[in-house]
Amino acid sequence: MSLRALAGYFHLRWHTIKELEKKVLRRKFARIQTAHIKAIGIDEIHVGNGKSDAQYLTIVRDLNSGAVIHVGEGKGIPALDGALKKLKKSKLRVVTMDMANAYYTWISEHSPKVSIVFDHFHVIKLMNDKLDHVRRRVVAKMDSVQQRQLKGLRFIFLRNNEDLPGDAKGILKNMRGVFQDLGDTYMFKEALRSIYARAKSSYHARIAFHRWCRLAEETDIPELKSMAKTIREKLDGIVGYWTFRNISNAKMEGFNNKIRWLIRQAYGFRDREYFELKIFQLPEISCEKGI
Repeated sequence: MSLRALAGYFHLRWHTIKELEKKVLRRKFARIQTAHIKAIGIDEIHVGNGKSDAQYLTIVRDLNSGAVIHVGEGKGIPALDGALKKLKKSKLRVVTMDMANAYYTWISEHSPKVSIVFDHFHVIKLMNDKLDHVRRRVVAKMDSVQQRQLKGLRFIFLRNNEDLPGDAKGILKNMRGVFQDLGDTYMFKEALRSIYARAKSSYHARIAFHRWCRLAEETDIPELKSMAKTIREKLDGIVGYWTFRNISNAKMEGFNNKIRWLIRQAYGFRDREYFELKIFQLPEISCEKGI
């Protein structure tokens, strides 16, 4: 039942019902058992208006049970204050995350023996961002007619090749001949995806990534060279996807959707503490309601 419905049933103010629930949730999540935890995921979610760090929350979860371990205000290293203390007695072996340097630095400093895995979704997303940057750079050099034509075809470059209809593949082939940088970058994006599809082990993946980087560095495309540099710097974390049997941050991304559902159900949360306590409770609610 909603707070308002409970308040009506018991003839109480809904604020009273909320404070009673907060008291119960505070007691319930004051101490979280972490001794069994071996793998965690770290991710951030935008929960407010605006783009300041204050509009974000950083979530740390047990990847096996789904339990929320830590909810931090903002994003970056300050948002992880308190998480280390909670994980002190854990058997932590692996952490999945996006490619943000802040989380990587935090784990490297405080738990140097823990393996870091960069989520494969974010590797491809970063490559798509590079591709879109090339597209914008190419468009900037066109006349107004060409700009309108290419603007309407943006989706072709950002979709996976196997998802393109036949006519779109024909357009893509023609455009690759005209706009070489854009066509080459698209092919490198597809080659990067094929590593995840075909590599059978971390050994084969490492070889494939080294080859991809070498070929990217031989081009005159700055975005590809930048992507190759990032892959080389974070290669151990990238190939961790295979080392730990295709582990990823997908559960964290799915949980973010549940947090957004929680916000919609309450039409937003003005009480930040109550909101964070409800996030701790959310895995239990999700199991009960099948969300």
